[in-house]
Amino acid sequence: MATLPEAAQKTLTKAAVPAPAPGPRPQRTRRDARINRPDAPVPRPQVPDQLAEVRKRRTAQRTAVTLYVDERLIAMEHQEVYTVPMLYVAVTGSLAPAHLLSLVAQWSEQAYAATGSGWVRQQVQTWVNFSGLDEQDWMAARELLRERGLIEERRRYDIPAGEIVTEIAFVPSVFATEVARVREELRDDAKARLRDGLPL
Repeated sequence: MATLPEAAQKTLTKAAVPAPAPGPRPQRTRRDARINRPDAPVPRPQVPDQLAEVRKRRTAQRTAVTLYVDERLIAMEHQEVYTVPMLYVAVTGSLAPAHLLSLVAQWSEQAYAATGSGWVRQQVQTWVNFSGLDEQDWMAARELLRERGLIEERRRYDIPAGEIVTEIAFVPSVFATEVARVREELRDDAKARLRDGLPL
């Protein structure tokens, strides 16, 4: 009896062994089929509710206008005519900073009496309303007073209100120094007038 070479026997043995039967194919779910289909509709991005945005913006505008009108009326009732002591004009050199400094001094004194701190915390619009200045003049006057050291300032973001709040404090020691300077100028002027034979 003829025998096959060993390599051929191994090949026949492998061929005689049946391959395992394939298992059941995994079922595709309807969701998988929808995702994998190229013609499946793509979900559209959500469009923002423009009407809601307009309503929100208008509500914020109405609130701002109401606050502005109320504060202007209170300011008009508080100060029927915008006046400022001439001493503040002499100290600051012009009317707008003088009026703001007078207001800061008054509010700072009230805050100190109420809380023990001279810092006055108000929104920008409140400062503008009660100072009688427009915002640009208020900013310029504030900068001049800050540079001269007559006020101190700090700003912070008020999270509940969603806006920047400016806190300002009057500096009495610097104001007293400036008053002493004005006193010396008045004294020198009086002496000069007497030297020139002019009445005081």
